Amino acid sequence: MQAVVVTPERRLVVEELADPVLEPGTVMLRVERCGICGSDLHLRSEERIVAPGAVLGHEIVGTVLDVGAGVAGWAPGDRVASYHAVSCGTCERCTAGRPHMCAQALQLSLGLGTTQGGYAEQIVVPPVLLHAIPEHVSFDEAALTEPLAIGLHGVNQAEVAPGDTVCILGAGPIGTMLALALRVRGIDDVVLVDPNPFRREAAAALGFWAVDLDEVETAVTKVLGGTPRAVLEASGHITSPGLAVQLVGPTGRVVLQGRPPAPVEFDQRLVVSKELRIVGAVNCTAPEFAEALDHIAAGQVPVEVVSDVISLAGADAMFDELLSPGNTHAKVLLDPTVR
Repeated sequence: MQAVVVTPERRLVVEELADPVLEPGTVMLRVERCGICGSDLHLRSEERIVAPGAVLGHEIVGTVLDVGAGVAGWAPGDRVASYHAVSCGTCERCTAGRPHMCAQALQLSLGLGTTQGGYAEQIVVPPVLLHAIPEHVSFDEAALTEPLAIGLHGVNQAEVAPGDTVCILGAGPIGTMLALALRVRGIDDVVLVDPNPFRREAAAALGFWAVDLDEVETAVTKVLGGTPRAVLEASGHITSPGLAVQLVGPTGRVVLQGRPPAPVEFDQRLVVSKELRIVGAVNCTAPEFAEALDHIAAGQVPVEVVSDVISLAGADAMFDELLSPGNTHAKVLLDPTVR
């Protein structure tokens, strides 16, 4: 099969690899789409985590090609979206009911550097990860399941409800999915902050308020009619956590979901005086993944969020483009069926 592999020079190239082996209790998929996640962009350069030859990609949808011995409920031709998080079941996090935070996640989960991911024509997965894609849902739409689930996880960590006001820092793919996750939960008073004019325009086209960083505190307060109940940080910029603490209202919640390149600073005096709660949000849970697919099937997530669908051969150049400031992409999908 063809797959995109990480080279020793930290580039992505298409190579011919042996087809994965169908073992008992597993399912073979033809990968139809695999989304490029922001974490993938950073993993390409992470020599400590991702060895040369690794196949990335964890936002996977596909068609069942074959099922191993002992697998029930799936058959060739089934269209599926695959949750990616595989857990050990025995570490402290798993036994505490947080398998999405498994200590062995980088080694076990699909496409995070060790276990083969979806930047390939085929992949073998445990059947427990699979969710049936309704017939009326396209592969492009289904490929948004994992990103929307990430958004739902951030919303759950924010503990917000209809009637609350929310500010999102960053209008990239995750920021957009956070906004859509808030919308499907009935939370409409949402404003996104981003210096990229294209991203602000894209957010506005989806029906969201979007403002620039210029006089951001005044702009956010004006749009929402007061200080936000929660601020969700999705940009990964080193200054964003400090801005979130500055913007959020008293007793509010700050959710940190971006991955900054270095330690960050914020004003602890504001945290104390406002009695803020600051929480992180990593990955998504299996129930959130299932909920996300239900929302997509209900037509609540516009496929226009997908800005491009490219072949495996275009992966490396697209990574460079997505890492460049001011890029005009929203969600980009790889289509391994295109040569």
